[in-house]
Amino acid sequence: MNTTIDYLKSNRKWLVRDYVVWGDNGTFEADMIMTEFVSGDERIVFNHEFTGQTAQTVIYNDLVDHRGNQLPEKIVNPEIILIPKNPIRSFILGSVGEKSFCISKDSNQLSNSLVDLLIMEMN
Repeated sequence: MNTTIDYLKSNRKWLVRDYVVWGDNGTFEADMIMTEFVSGDERIVFNHEFTGQTAQTVIYNDLVDHRGNQLPEKIVNPEIILIPKNPIRSFILGSVGEKSFCISKDSNQLSNSLVDLLIMEMN
């Protein structure tokens, strides 16, 4: 018995066809620590910011797979594989969450990227 095939078949998987990626790769999530000195008072400020252009957040519950089924609201330990359908590069920004993830395209290109999303739940 092939354990690799059994393992791959035991997990939930979804294929979302023709997903348009418009997010800018100049966007990223950053944790910042800043210092401030005003009128003798000193402060350290922690801030969590999105910097750059427009971020594109993909929420699983908003997606429909190739069979017409809506994806669940929460996917445990998800992995995303992008299958390009045009020459514009795209990629995942940051880490993939249980409810959503951020996606981006190459900002040097004017047009949007077109991909198929293979979303797998890794147990």
